[in-house]
Amino acid sequence: MFTLVVTGPDRAQARYAFEEREVTFGRVEGNHVVLADRNVSRRHARLILRDGRYLLVDLKSTNGTYVNGRRLTSPLVVRATDQIRMGEYTLAIEDLDLEATQERPLAPFVPRDKVEAGLLRAIGEGDLVSREVYADWLEEHGHASEAEFVRVQQALVAMAPEDAGWQASSARLRELASTLDFRWRARVARPAIERCPTESPRVPNVAFDFRCPKEWGNLAPTEREDRRFCGACKQHVHYCRTVPEARNHAARGECVALDIRALRWSHDVGPPYGEHACTSCRSDVGDAEGDCPRCGEPIRQRSMIVGMMA
Repeated sequence: MFTLVVTGPDRAQARYAFEEREVTFGRVEGNHVVLADRNVSRRHARLILRDGRYLLVDLKSTNGTYVNGRRLTSPLVVRATDQIRMGEYTLAIEDLDLEATQERPLAPFVPRDKVEAGLLRAIGEGDLVSREVYADWLEEHGHASEAEFVRVQQALVAMAPEDAGWQASSARLRELASTLDFRWRARVARPAIERCPTESPRVPNVAFDFRCPKEWGNLAPTEREDRRFCGACKQHVHYCRTVPEARNHAARGECVALDIRALRWSHDVGPPYGEHACTSCRSDVGDAEGDCPRCGEPIRQRSMIVGMMA
C-alpha cells in the first residue's frame, strides 16, 4: 500500500491510500484520482509501482505533467521527495516503504460483525440469495457504496455487453470500485475465469480456446483472499489487480480472474509470453501493437538468453 497527498488550488489537501499498483489521474470520473481542473486532461497521467519503484507516465496530456518544475517528456522514476504537478494540483508520495510494497499474499478482509461474516461465508459458498441479503445489510448499516457495488455487479452478470445500459453500469461499477477496499472486492467479485486450460496437460505458452463456465464468485475460498480453488479443473485461480500480474500467472498455465479496476486491452492475457515488452515500464504486453497500452511508450522485441528475458 502507498499513500498520495494531493493539494488542490485552494491549498486543501486530500490523502488517497492505494492497494493497486497502477493509479490513473485525470479530469473525469473513471480515474483513480479525479483532478477537477480544466488544465488537466481527461486521462492525464499514470503512476505505476513496479519492482519497488514508482514510475510516472504522462498520457500525452495537453498541458503536461511536471516533476520538480520540469515537464515530463518520458516516463520517470519518482520518489517521496519529488513534487508532481498536474494543472493546478500538486501531488506527492507519502510514507514510501519499498519493503512493504513488494509482492506478498493479500491480507484477508476482516468482517465488521458476525452477521457480515456469515453472509460473506455464504457468498463464498455460492449462495446467490445471500448476495441480495448482504446488499440490504450493507445499506442498513450505512455502507451505501458497497451495497450499490453488489447490486450493480449482480445486474451486470445478468446482462450481455450489447444490452442497453451495460456500458453505463460497467462504468459505474468501476467508479464505485475506486473507493472500496480491494480485499473486500476480492470477497464479493464475480469476474469470469480467464486462461483456463482444456483437459490437456497444463503447458505454458499454449493458447487455450476453452472458456471456463465458472466465475470467481462460484469458486471455493482458500486460506488466501486472492486465490480460490476450481472444483472443475482441480486448480487454483488467482485474483489479479493488473494485467501484468495476470500475465505472470497465465504464462505458467494458471487460471486468473481480473479485478474490475484493471486496465484492459485486446487479448491482454493471451500469449505470446515474454516476447514483447515496453521500453519504459517493462511490462510484458503480449501481442499488443504500436505503443504500450499501459504507459504509451514504444514496444520492443525481447531477446532471450538461456531461457531468461533480457
